[in-house]
Amino acid sequence: MIIVIGAGRMGRVIAQELSRSHEVLAVDSSEASLSKLEGIRSFKGNFKDVPELGEADLVVTALPSEIAEQVIEYILLKGRNVVDISFTDYDPFKFDEIAKAHGCMYLPHAGFAPGLSNILAGKLHYGHRSRNIEIIVAGLQEKPFPPMGYIPTFNASSVIDEYTRPARYIENGSLKEALPLETIDTMEVEGFGKLDSFYSDGLSTILQTFRDGSVVEKTLRHPGHMEKMKFLNDMGYFSSEKIGGSSAREISDELFRRTVRDVPDVSILKVIPLDKRGPEFSIVDHYDSKNIISSMGRMTGFSAAAMAMAVLESKINGTGVFPAEWIGKDDTAFSFIMEYLKERSIDIRVKG
Repeated sequence: MIIVIGAGRMGRVIAQELSRSHEVLAVDSSEASLSKLEGIRSFKGNFKDVPELGEADLVVTALPSEIAEQVIEYILLKGRNVVDISFTDYDPFKFDEIAKAHGCMYLPHAGFAPGLSNILAGKLHYGHRSRNIEIIVAGLQEKPFPPMGYIPTFNASSVIDEYTRPARYIENGSLKEALPLETIDTMEVEGFGKLDSFYSDGLSTILQTFRDGSVVEKTLRHPGHMEKMKFLNDMGYFSSEKIGGSSAREISDELFRRTVRDVPDVSILKVIPLDKRGPEFSIVDHYDSKNIISSMGRMTGFSAAAMAMAVLESKINGTGVFPAEWIGKDDTAFSFIMEYLKERSIDIRVKG
């Protein structure tokens, strides 16, 4: 049995996808979120109260970053394999000894980017010995949506974090940092024209596993959006300083959440070996109007499901922390992930 903790927009996609081949139990504290699932057994309440937790073959966590860490540690101490899509700012390797001691595996940041982006970068780094890789990623509406020109395609608070958290990258083997709102540029993308670009902090475990070259991630938005975010930041709307009992950041988080709605979106991913060692991988994925699944839901949910299935089918083995990029070391595991996504109409183009 698979337990999926978190039945929000991404967790629901993962639960529904995995339920096609396995028994799934979805866990959430929100009855409203659980009610949107179809044909899946659910548990409303605290995950610690789930009777089956200690017997699950695998647990997928799809939680806000601020609570994911304690949940993951608790599950690993139970000796259960964990595939997690939450982007958290702690070092995932802190759980390596716990997972090994309890005979289980932890796949951190196993979504779209980080996640699938790491797998493709891993293929270039380990399979083709590329030492200069650029990752370009986007999750945006097919057309700019007012007033910001963008609607959050994942957790709204995490979107603001993406603009305010220093973006870490590797340059000639050294760890560097840049402030995203100080790196705003434009990039020409085929089929989309000129888009805003900025450095983003999505390399995850690559920051520790690729320390002999250069790797950077850049995120794209519709033109003009990033200047609006820079204005809000400069005015203090992303500040955590309390004013009259609440911070501007808390209010901004709520206002960003209120803009969220289902409109057709598109996901873009390019993983490019700038030193020409290996092929360029690219994906352009669109909203699934037939099944009513956002492109971000497809890219995140199906990538996480693919990694979960790879663990369950012993394509990925071992104990301890297993970064997504290590899948690129193993032809069998890599081919399994690629085929899984291909069967779900995620077209990964290979050039060169």
